[in-house]
Formats: sequence, C-alpha cells, structure tokens
Amino acid sequence: MADGAFHRSSFETWPAWPRLSQALTARSSLWAVCSCGREAPIDPKPWVGQGLVRQATASLETRLRCLCGARRARLEIRGLSEAPASGAGGIYVFR
Repeated sequence: MADGAFHRSSFETWPAWPRLSQALTARSSLWAVCSCGREAPIDPKPWVGQGLVRQATASLETRLRCLCGARRARLEIRGLSEAPASGAGGIYVFR
C-alpha cells in the first residue's frame, strides 16, 4: 500500500505459485521437468500423505532427484492431454 501499511490478503496470495492441491483435480497431472530435458510424471500421493496439499509446488521442487544427478526439477501441473509421447521417466520423489 502507498502509506506503507501491511495488507495481509496481498501477502497470502503472493507469489502466486500453483499449489499441490491443483494437481489433484480431475484431468490434471503433476510433471517434473529437469534442466537436462528429462520429464516424468510425479505421483503426489506421498506428499498428500505428509499433509502438504496446500504447499506451493515451487517449494517441493527440491524433493525431486533426476538420473542426471540434479537435485531439483521444476514441477508443472498439466492437463492429461499434455503428456509427452515419449521420453518420460527418470525423475523421482526423494523425500
């Protein structure tokens, strides 16, 4: 705000990262994309079991490991029709 006052609703919505719960909706899927180009579907059930449904997907990226040795992969929420035809796999949930 211009007067320097703290506005709570702005803080709660910024940054506007997608939440894990959005990957659980019908016709959605969670995908990891590594900087090496590898892509893989990710099962969000372990994170749901840990109570991380409201967690931003960006904060879960460090919990992924790629076969290339990367300790982070970008998470994307995609529609079911956006799955790649080939080359999927090799990225795993670490913890």
